Amino acid sequence: MPISTLRAACAAALCLAVTAPAGAGTLDMPALQARLDRLAQDFPGRGGIAVRDPATGTVAEVKARERFPEQSVFKLTVAIALLDLVDHGRMDLAQKVTLYPRDRSVYWQPLAKNITPAGWTTTLDDLMARMVADSDNVAADTVLRLIGGPAVVQAALTARGLDGIRVDRDERHLQSDILGLTWKDAYVEPAAFRAAADAVPVATRLAKRQAYLSDPRDTAQPATMALLLERLDKGELLSPASTRRLLDILDHTTTQPNRLKAGLVAGWTVAHKPGAGPSVEGVTLANNDVGLMTAPDGHRYAVAVYVASVQGPRERADAFIASVARAVVESWKP
Repeated sequence: MPISTLRAACAAALCLAVTAPAGAGTLDMPALQARLDRLAQDFPGRGGIAVRDPATGTVAEVKARERFPEQSVFKLTVAIALLDLVDHGRMDLAQKVTLYPRDRSVYWQPLAKNITPAGWTTTLDDLMARMVADSDNVAADTVLRLIGGPAVVQAALTARGLDGIRVDRDERHLQSDILGLTWKDAYVEPAAFRAAADAVPVATRLAKRQAYLSDPRDTAQPATMALLLERLDKGELLSPASTRRLLDILDHTTTQPNRLKAGLVAGWTVAHKPGAGPSVEGVTLANNDVGLMTAPDGHRYAVAVYVASVQGPRERADAFIASVARAVVESWKP
């Protein structure tokens, strides 16, 4: 039975995780651990990895208890906080939201093209989907504002014992601070934001780069993120309906196909949330991808890969993340 049919059957029965049948494939964790150790050792940057097998409780980890910049991976946790409020009757995904030019953010924000001076109206559910699947920064900043800010997300994580993840700033303030800027409303105009960033002295950029890489704010431990993914898939974080909605959005991620997705072969799929930080003076600050990899037998593995401080092109980090996914695939025995 294909995974889509299994998932549909589960949805009808309020089942949240597809479990592998007796005699299904297994993941050779010792072999995977050895391979991940080699990959991390050869990588010209700092990489953190966590792979969890929910069926056996085994884990392969490399620097998984260290903190790494989250960047857009944080949008997954914002969605969890929103859906938690929905589950408690405090928010409604059908709520209408009107966005104006002043609501724009920075960098990647494809929905900004829809916003006119007269405004553009959509639903909270649509913004959540765009925030996660498309990694839209306008959607993320808007949802975060509507639910009450980073403290609400942090409270939702803490209540679930996920203290290895921190959410402290929205995209506007985080990205400005990384570049040595203090957010101004004028920066919703891309040209103004670029001009201000270009005017920051090189010495300031370098100092801010180092400060960001050592800042505990807006960071995650790969081990905690992999645990979050496993518990999400098991239905332990949200209601059945909210769990199904979020997993479906993760299944339809449109961004960064050169990371976890690039390491797959026929029969494997991934529901994932990537993240990427800017490059400052030749150093890529962050390049991440986290998700649930599904084997041909329907067995799912929680995978979190975080990269920080990579010299040279971002493609190096992309290839590293893809190599982790490939290691999982090739360590799996049918």
